[in-house]
Amino acid sequence: MSAPVFLVDPEFVSDAALESILELPKAVSHHMSVMRIEPNELCELVDGRGKRISGNLNIEGEFVVRNIAVEALPSLRIDVAQALIKGDRLENSLDMLTQVGVMGLIPWMADHSVVKWQGDKVAKQFTKWTNISRAATEQSRRSWTPEIRDPVTSPELANRLSTYDHVIVLVEASGEKYSGVTSGSVLLIVGPEGGISARERELFGEADSLTLGTSVFRSETAGVVGASYLFTQSGEWDSQSGDTMKGLSNA
Repeated sequence: MSAPVFLVDPEFVSDAALESILELPKAVSHHMSVMRIEPNELCELVDGRGKRISGNLNIEGEFVVRNIAVEALPSLRIDVAQALIKGDRLENSLDMLTQVGVMGLIPWMADHSVVKWQGDKVAKQFTKWTNISRAATEQSRRSWTPEIRDPVTSPELANRLSTYDHVIVLVEASGEKYSGVTSGSVLLIVGPEGGISARERELFGEADSLTLGTSVFRSETAGVVGASYLFTQSGEWDSQSGDTMKGLSNA
């Protein structure tokens, strides 16, 4: 079984060295206590930016660093612009997208989105999304955690398209064959259950289209399936099973 993973702030492990002893943040220490982590039991700290530190607790409850590794950025880096939808389905999608391995999540107030983030709700939802992505990072044992970006309207999202190497819109049917991508930055746009409006199709006119077979997925499922497809067809998941970590060890 893989060692349990605990997410810490990058500043906490920025100066960590082999055999150094770290006094854990209270929240992490409490989490380990709840999970009944025993002294000398192997566990890992990740900073959400690629650094992974293996070690164990001593009898004082401090973390002893045994190995430090740094995982390079994946060759295919996917951000998902997810249209806002009602209920907790959006939170479930966020959890699964984090597990799949996306690098960024953009709350998108699409034309057909019933839900809108405004005023105090923005900060509240941002905190909730951050907590969900952090928990999913630990559960999936990732070294990288996705960045939660500011919510955008459709014109604001369109203005960001040029910052990506590839932009892909998930659609129910497309007359064009998707050519595939293997590397670079990708923006995957996932519309609401009401679909993408005519105005948005015009705004995103230069983007590629991707159809996920003959099934019509719910909005909260489409992004997960789409990202999984991109990672699979690019070979990214195959490359991650190899030697992607560079690090130091006391062995």
